[in-house]
Amino acid sequence: MISRVVTITLLALSACTGEVEPLGVGEPIRVHGATLRRSELPGAEDAEGPRVTAIESTGGIWQRGQLDRTLSGRVSEETFAIGLEIAGLGTGWWTFPAGSLDPAFPGERTWDVTLDVGGGLPPGVHTLRAVALDEQGQGGAWTDIRVCVTDPSVPDNLNACDPTISPPDAVIVLAWDADVDLDLVVETPEGKSVDERHPTTAFAGEGRIPPELLRDPAVGRLDGDSLAECEPDGRNSESLTWQEPAHVPGHYNVYANLFDACGHGSVRFTVSVYRRARTSDIESRLEEVATHSGFLLGLAANGGSGSPLYVTTVTLP
Repeated sequence: MISRVVTITLLALSACTGEVEPLGVGEPIRVHGATLRRSELPGAEDAEGPRVTAIESTGGIWQRGQLDRTLSGRVSEETFAIGLEIAGLGTGWWTFPAGSLDPAFPGERTWDVTLDVGGGLPPGVHTLRAVALDEQGQGGAWTDIRVCVTDPSVPDNLNACDPTISPPDAVIVLAWDADVDLDLVVETPEGKSVDERHPTTAFAGEGRIPPELLRDPAVGRLDGDSLAECEPDGRNSESLTWQEPAHVPGHYNVYANLFDACGHGSVRFTVSVYRRARTSDIESRLEEVATHSGFLLGLAANGGSGSPLYVTTVTLP
C-alpha cells in the first residue's frame, strides 16, 4: 500500500513541475528511474523526521562518466521517498520511492538505485547527500558520505583523492568523442616514435633497451591502445605519463593517428598537457597547462601505414 501511495505522490509532484524523469544531462549524477527536482534539497543537518539509517556503496572511488553504479541503504519506517544530491553542485536533486520493510532490521525500509556519474563532475572529493522524506515531502536530517571522483583519462596516482600523494610530473592525454581507433604518437628528442608498438620513451639506438632504463620513473610510458580493433573500452583516450621529470629534456612532438574509423565519418579530439604543481610543502596537484583541439574525417584512417596528424610540441621537463 505504501509503495502505491509513494508512486502517486511522486507522479503528482512531477505533474506540477513537468519534470517526469528527465535525462538530467549535465547533472553531477543521473539516478535511473528517479525524478529530478530543481529546488533545494529538503531537510537540514539536524532536522527532525524520517532518517536515512544506512548507505552502502560499491567503493568510494568513482570515475567521471562511469555508468550503472549501485547504491543502496535503509531508512526509517515512516519514510516515503529518498532524495539524493552531490552537495553544492548541479541544478537540483533526485527523488525516488522508499522500498519495502526490511525483515532483518525491524522498523526500517530498504532502498536501492543505479546511477551514472556525470562526465562533467570535477575530479576530487565530493559529498553525496541523502535525505529521507515523509508523505508531505518534508525532509529529515541529512546523511553524508564522501566520494572521490577521478578522471580515467588522466592518470594522477589518485592525487585527486589525496593531495599528499604525488601525481606524475607530466602527462600528455589524447581524448576523442567517437568509438574510433585513434592513437597517440609522440616523437622524442632522440627521434623515437612512441606508439602502441613502442610504448615507452626509453631509447638505446639499435641495441636492446636495458631493463633498468625501462623501470626508470623518468621514462614516459603509454597506458595502452584504446579501442584497438574497434573494440569499445569506455576510455576513448590514451596518455603518455612521466612519473618524474623526463630523463631526456627537449621538444616532444605530439601527433594523432587515425588507425581505423570503425565505420564513423569523423572524430573530434583534444590533446591536453598536464604538469605537476606544488601547492604546499606536502601537497601537489596536476595542472592542465595546455590543450589543443582537432578534427579528422574517417577517410583519413590509414591502418598505421600513413603519416599521423601533427598537433603540438611539448617541451620537457
